[in-house]
Amino acid sequence: MKRIILLGWLVILPKLAWAGETAAFLKIGVGARPLGLGGAYTAVGNDVSAMAWNPAGLGGLSRRELGVMHAELVESTRYDFLGYAQPTKFGILGAGAGYLSQGSIQGRDEAGHPTGGFAASDSVVNLSYATKPLASNTKLGMSVKMLHSRIANASAYGCAFDLGLQRDLGLLGAGVPMLGFSVQNLGPGMKFADEIDPLPLTLAAGLGYRLPIGLTMALDYKNRPHERSSEVSIGTEYAIFSSFALRAGYASAAAQSKGRGGLSAMSGFAAGFGFKLYSYNIDYSMTPLGELGNVQRLSLGARF
Repeated sequence: MKRIILLGWLVILPKLAWAGETAAFLKIGVGARPLGLGGAYTAVGNDVSAMAWNPAGLGGLSRRELGVMHAELVESTRYDFLGYAQPTKFGILGAGAGYLSQGSIQGRDEAGHPTGGFAASDSVVNLSYATKPLASNTKLGMSVKMLHSRIANASAYGCAFDLGLQRDLGLLGAGVPMLGFSVQNLGPGMKFADEIDPLPLTLAAGLGYRLPIGLTMALDYKNRPHERSSEVSIGTEYAIFSSFALRAGYASAAAQSKGRGGLSAMSGFAAGFGFKLYSYNIDYSMTPLGELGNVQRLSLGARF
């Protein structure tokens, strides 16, 4: 049964799942803003969704923040996220939960005959902590994640840890360069029946540059040792009048699957926008997948 769900992932987002890993949903990404930047968020993440990319990004929050995201993937697959972060005198504390529902999946036996439909889902609960800016504008963060995956009547549980660092490098001309590092999904694998597969360990490094004209540029490099693969993501955001932002991004991992599974020549590209009104914001992003349709994400946030 596990192979069936992995094949489903290969249809949804090529290169997302690898036959020797479990909890592949952790690689989907959280937040319309980060995905509108192509996933280049290790250095520039500064909202509640940062707990899913680099927990150190929470260290820049000066007010409480609540955020939600709904993502329409493909094949009736949906991903929802709810996160909250609050500054305290000891640092910033955060909590979040994500739930992936894949609807009904048609099961087949070894001969390929239909055996009826079954459900599959994945969930994660995050508990995060980040320091306020330390010396040299450095922020440190960590997350503990509780994981649960269900395929038909089989379930698996696990836990993982994320570690992160962000640093503003000070003034360079008229802009602010930023640096970020994170290690995601450290921990033992999850066990289905008698099989234990590792979590999707990810090592990420990012650079960002923010100009006073409202332009932010970001670059990420991610390495996934277990699947022996790497990914480069680039993104840019242009804020207009401090209330509206346009975003565009590109991720090399998605682009490498171009021409397979009905994907279009636009695979790897992403676009989005965001509105901000007082302490509220709404963000949207879209990633084209050719014949499979478009992956759309909508995020809402409030700071208070």
